[in-house]
Amino acid sequence: MKRLMIKPIALFMTLCALPFSAIGHPAVPGEVENGISFHYRVQKLGTTIITASLSIEQNGPLHVVKAAVDTTGMIRPFFQMHNRFCSYVKDEGLEPLQYVKKIDQRGVFSRNKRYTDILTFDPHTCTVTVEREDPPNAQEITVPPHTYDPLSIFLKCFLESEVEDGQTIGMRIYDGIKLREVTFAATSEEIPTPLYGEVQTICLESEVPFSSLGDKEGAIKIWYTDDERRFPVNITLELPSLGSVEFELERVEQW
Repeated sequence: MKRLMIKPIALFMTLCALPFSAIGHPAVPGEVENGISFHYRVQKLGTTIITASLSIEQNGPLHVVKAAVDTTGMIRPFFQMHNRFCSYVKDEGLEPLQYVKKIDQRGVFSRNKRYTDILTFDPHTCTVTVEREDPPNAQEITVPPHTYDPLSIFLKCFLESEVEDGQTIGMRIYDGIKLREVTFAATSEEIPTPLYGEVQTICLESEVPFSSLGDKEGAIKIWYTDDERRFPVNITLELPSLGSVEFELERVEQW
């Protein structure tokens, strides 16, 4: 059971998908104009073991997308994590500008990790500059056109045209470790939620290799409300050999 708890944390962190605003961000004039944040929990044996949040803010000419994933409760004696991510996306064309990830995790059954990476995207030259703060290191990576970081992909899905039942969506995602080409299939279904009861949703599902599990195939499913809000009410990871881990939406804040 301990391994089942530990692995999904790194997987959610990489895929989500599912805030970080202090290190290496570009200077942007003006105050935050408005925003929304989604707060999730993962429960095992009746107790919360992981909390996560995902937020979008408008800051001048940029959208700022943030994510946080933390361990809590009975898992902390075995694995502690305090990871933060932030994506800066141009309002015009929703092109990624910069992606910052701050990894801080350690545990009895896993290797300790503590580092900060800053990815700077240049869509015009199809390159990404990857900088590590400690020890200082930088390299330039060539990527295909229309490549996004994990959080800017979420922004595009949240803001752009609605997805219909039966539609497929192809995405190129680069998080500083590996370039992935992912295809999501959309289906319409009604699901129970702790926050809103029964809701009509669009489910985006994709089979993906999990690098933390030897690139074995698993699946990620994202359910969001099939209305003008497009709230992501549930995110579930189907992990090879380990089963499913469900991130349930428990709170939404708007300002």
